[in-house]
Amino acid sequence: MNRFKEIVFVLTLGFLFIATVQISFYISKKPSLQQRIPIIHEASFELTAHPLSLIKELISTELFEVKNQLFLNELHQLSSPKGTSKKLDGVHMDLQQAMSAFFIQSTFFQGLLIHFHSTPESAKKSLGAYYVQQGEDVFYSPLTPLTRKQSTWILNNVKWKNRTVTPGQIIVHQRLNGQLSEGTLQWTQHKLTFVTQRQKTNQTLILSPRSFHYSNQFPNKILSSIPKEFSLRCMLNSLERISLNYDGGKLTEDQQFPFAPSFEVLLEYRNPSSMESALKTVQSIFDTLEWKEQEVRMGSQEIFFKRTSPNTLYICSDKQVFCPNGTPNITRCQTGFLCKGDLGRLTSIKNTGWAGLVLDMIPAFRASKELFDGTKEVKSSNVGIEITFKPEKNVLHELLKTLVLFGQE
Repeated sequence: MNRFKEIVFVLTLGFLFIATVQISFYISKKPSLQQRIPIIHEASFELTAHPLSLIKELISTELFEVKNQLFLNELHQLSSPKGTSKKLDGVHMDLQQAMSAFFIQSTFFQGLLIHFHSTPESAKKSLGAYYVQQGEDVFYSPLTPLTRKQSTWILNNVKWKNRTVTPGQIIVHQRLNGQLSEGTLQWTQHKLTFVTQRQKTNQTLILSPRSFHYSNQFPNKILSSIPKEFSLRCMLNSLERISLNYDGGKLTEDQQFPFAPSFEVLLEYRNPSSMESALKTVQSIFDTLEWKEQEVRMGSQEIFFKRTSPNTLYICSDKQVFCPNGTPNITRCQTGFLCKGDLGRLTSIKNTGWAGLVLDMIPAFRASKELFDGTKEVKSSNVGIEITFKPEKNVLHELLKTLVLFGQE
């Protein structure tokens, strides 16, 4: 009886916040590979997949591999029929058609938006409290109600694209500095792979990788999500590229700088004047600090900085650790993009004490920490990026658990 109950509510969860529907394990008709999928220009990124194949994998993973009863109970609460089914007024999903999830930051709509094909379709536009439907297309906002103005904006700003979507993969559309890129997310039990178009050779100067390393073109869209009150935001204006080595951080007793990160970063600006302007701005903001030619004390740290070219600035949190001779260790990257090392360093914070309990109460931080701590390494190539999980971790389970935690935000 308990096993039967588990199957029922995990089936419900499989729709990823879509209406509670019935599904059979004996569906023999295979989903069509050729799909018509939506593209919204303002979306930061979009995920598209076959819901039926994804549901089957989730069911197999949660019930017969992971068997985590506590987590299953959390899924049961999340998939309560009091929520999603009422929000969608009984609209059902066509499991043979692709489903898409958008993450949007626009003046008209912000947050998660889900698209799926309904069965049966609506002959005319239909507007619910949390969704809008036109024909077979349903756009559903699971977290916040949709206004009439938002619904109109969604329908007016969606474009359509024909794309082959195979079972066992997720199509990813991502917008970076105005350019739309497409990739494919694939997985095995312990490995997650993101495959994109082969990158062109680009002999870019980057820091020699250590700890967790990330080098790439700077995504300008990030600026809009950083509060203007953030003191160091000025360092990111007119930034072209960034190369970072990060080794976690610690909490300190200093009130002005309570967090001391361990890092080195190479910042490449659009031109020399942009770099000098960024430096002068940050010096004026922190004018009470003692600025030397290449050093400034911020809290418990002696920050070292050096101009390595007319438009490139090097900064590190500890000169003796990262560049004891005063010259950063620089190499060349073949493609301009490199990501490798230990993802767990990103959420590694020492000396937390009671503050650690506060951090664990933040769903986004807890979700990221649990996901990153479960990984073994990340590495990139000229065709994508690969994340290997620890032997005791299951990729689908860890991703699903992360989504659940973020859903508590």
